[in-house]
Amino acid sequence: MDFATRCAQPGVVKCVGFDDPSDFNTGTGGTNGAYGQNSGIIPPFGTNDYTRATRDTTIKASGNSSLKFTIPANSGSDSSGTWFTNFSSDLSVQFDSNQEFYVQWRQRFSPEFIGTVYQGGGGFKQIIVGTGDQPGGTLFSSCSSLELPVFNYYQNGFPAMYNSCAGSSAHGPYDGFYEPLPPYDFKLQNGRGAPGCLYSMKNTGYFAPNGNCFAYVANEWMTFQMYVKVGQRIGDVFQNSYITLWGAREGKPSELIIQWGPYSLNAGTPGTNERYGKLWLLPYNTGKDPSQTNPVAYTWYDELIISRNKIADAR
Repeated sequence: MDFATRCAQPGVVKCVGFDDPSDFNTGTGGTNGAYGQNSGIIPPFGTNDYTRATRDTTIKASGNSSLKFTIPANSGSDSSGTWFTNFSSDLSVQFDSNQEFYVQWRQRFSPEFIGTVYQGGGGFKQIIVGTGDQPGGTLFSSCSSLELPVFNYYQNGFPAMYNSCAGSSAHGPYDGFYEPLPPYDFKLQNGRGAPGCLYSMKNTGYFAPNGNCFAYVANEWMTFQMYVKVGQRIGDVFQNSYITLWGAREGKPSELIIQWGPYSLNAGTPGTNERYGKLWLLPYNTGKDPSQTNPVAYTWYDELIISRNKIADAR
């Protein structure tokens, strides 16, 4: 389906086409940008630089424009700032125990972005789905207890996932979705068919013909979709939760990447009532060395959809 048709389907709670200037809200400006508002852009930490997360009217998946991030030649972990949104303007749409939701987005990568090994970097992030802001002014950052980031697995050119910026009774922080494969191996993308996407392939190649990891591809609009089934809140975890990630090349059907669960998602400290209700689009690359001079790189986002039901493949 095209973007307009997908947005009109039952269960859709938010669509952002990045076609209107209001989609690129910078708030009151300054170093905080739109932080504290419902959605918008925050510049790189400690700066007023709004040149790195901008509207692009020339490269887009559909409509008038897209969201473009520029990764400068010399930049640190927070190279380009971030764009965020709550799931609804009145904060009423958030997901708690025994509820489920889907997030779909289109993303494009420049060859320099996926081809550069950034010194010290742990791999760029694509999206973080996490805790929604609460009425009365309780705000949550991207590094929340609930967070579910999708990131470039240690700069190897394919997406992986983990849970939480904080530990819980079930697991520590940054708990990777890597399925053990006895006696000594791990499935890094456990949804992939034979020969799989295995940790042991690091020396022989993660991609065909040796491996079957789902890879990033430059200069095309790829589509990603995340499914979250939130389990029952018990103490500081959502027990028996399920997470699925799909990816698709432009014009191709979605492929299963990760299928995780039953799993105890971190639910945050009891009493804070954290619920899924906010997401962040960003190329944040933990540990990236600002002294390295690398090629200027870019990534674009478009056609963001949040829904209670599974979203059809993009066209």
